Amino acid sequence: MPDVSLFTATEPVPSDTPVIIRYSVEVGGLPVYNESYDVDKLASELERDKNKLLGFWARRLLCPIKVRHLHGFSAALTRCIADGHVCDGGADPGSLLDSLGAPRTEQISK
Repeated sequence: MPDVSLFTATEPVPSDTPVIIRYSVEVGGLPVYNESYDVDKLASELERDKNKLLGFWARRLLCPIKVRHLHGFSAALTRCIADGHVCDGGADPGSLLDSLGAPRTEQISK
C-alpha cells in the first residue's frame, strides 16, 4: 500500500488511489495472457449486472482449465476468454463454455 505507516496501514484506501486486480496466466513461468481491472469500474459493472460480471470472471477461471490440453494454448485461451468458445488453436468453432458471448461495451459498462 502506498504511503502507509504502522499507524495507518489499516485505514481505507483513499478514493483517488487506484485499486487494480491483475489476472495473469503463465506457462512454465512465462506470461501468455494478462489483464488488469480497475476495482471502481468493476464495482459499477457489478451494480449494473452482477450475474454477467460473475459469469465473465468465472470464464477467466474455467478457460485455462478447459484449453490446457488443446493445440495452440495461447490462441485457444484468448478465444475462450473473448467469446466462450473452447477450440484447438482458437480457430475452430469448438464447443461453447457458456452462453455469455463476447462482452460488448453497451452490455457491461457505462
